[in-house]
Amino acid sequence: MRILYCIPHLYNSGGMERVLTQKVNWLAAHTEHEITILTTEPVPAGTPKCYFPLSEKVQVEELNIDFNADYTKPLLSKYYAHMRRMSAYKRALTKYIRTHKIDLCISLGGKEIAFLRHLPCRTIAEMHFAMDQRKQLLMANHTGAFWSLLGAIRTRQLVRDVKPLERLVVLTEADKAAWEKAGCTNVTVIPNPCALNSRKSKVESRKTKTVLAVGRLHEQKGFDLLLRSWQPVEKHYPEWQLRIVGEGPKRAELEAQIQAMGLQRVYLAGKVDKMAEEYAEASLFVLSSRYEGLPLALIEAMWCGTPCVSFDCPHGPAELLADERGWLVPEGDIAALTRQLEYLLSHPEEAAERAQKAQTFAHTMYSEKNIMPLWQKLIEQ
Repeated sequence: MRILYCIPHLYNSGGMERVLTQKVNWLAAHTEHEITILTTEPVPAGTPKCYFPLSEKVQVEELNIDFNADYTKPLLSKYYAHMRRMSAYKRALTKYIRTHKIDLCISLGGKEIAFLRHLPCRTIAEMHFAMDQRKQLLMANHTGAFWSLLGAIRTRQLVRDVKPLERLVVLTEADKAAWEKAGCTNVTVIPNPCALNSRKSKVESRKTKTVLAVGRLHEQKGFDLLLRSWQPVEKHYPEWQLRIVGEGPKRAELEAQIQAMGLQRVYLAGKVDKMAEEYAEASLFVLSSRYEGLPLALIEAMWCGTPCVSFDCPHGPAELLADERGWLVPEGDIAALTRQLEYLLSHPEEAAERAQKAQTFAHTMYSEKNIMPLWQKLIEQ
């Protein structure tokens, strides 16, 4: 079977890029499918087009539509420019599918989701975010009734676009319930496998007095909220440090916030290749996201046996940390996060007990050997 995956780009170290490369590498090693990844965004000069290792059996093709070129334009100008690029993208993708005789097109929820149902092949959409992610993204950057209404409209458009598809794959049961409530009857749950699957099951622990956070430096990840929660922690526990691993567009703002708050024990580490070592050396992992799909970093921390605390944001943390596998605090509650962090720093034995439960759960539920056969079966169906 000829399979085509659509994703904006592969040069970032983000979760979707990491999961996609992991999945296609597995499919290339375990099946006879011919797999191609098609991207829409140009690769910045001097940047490798694929950040994560990719099987030689998988092809990467670039359309260079460049949707990001219109991002900073005024709303109406951006809309019309976006529609022109969407038309060009639909023509190019349709031509590619027909020319290369593609059997199955799998969208990771990018721009093509608007016309996926009209493509001349079988189609699957996989969503890495909650159903109302478009509204959440708008409201993270804007306030007011207009933006709330626009976000609601964009959510309804998304529901309209995925309803006719043969399959809509989501990451959690909470996601599935939300889509089904909106009228979708084509929903299947397949979680993402842990990206550290190839690591040995027990990571040698070298715990330091470090609280670790991992993710793209983006509004979604809520690192600005985490810094506000950390300020009193640093005052009461000056020997501890907060280490934030990741890179992104909010670096300058976060650096300014760290300086303005007078924080001395916060480090923006940038991109790191050896993530298993990061989790192993940390004594605690914290997730401060405003919204998620199924947070890969949280699964990785659990996989490595690092105690975890998270905002109860939609969706994912509640399912992952249920049954005393970690700690949840109310969504966006900065003071509650501060209290929970301080409690865990002073109760390491309790933290370790829950971390052991979490590690067993992660290795049972999110290994490649359990997740990827579900994808193989869906594709063959």
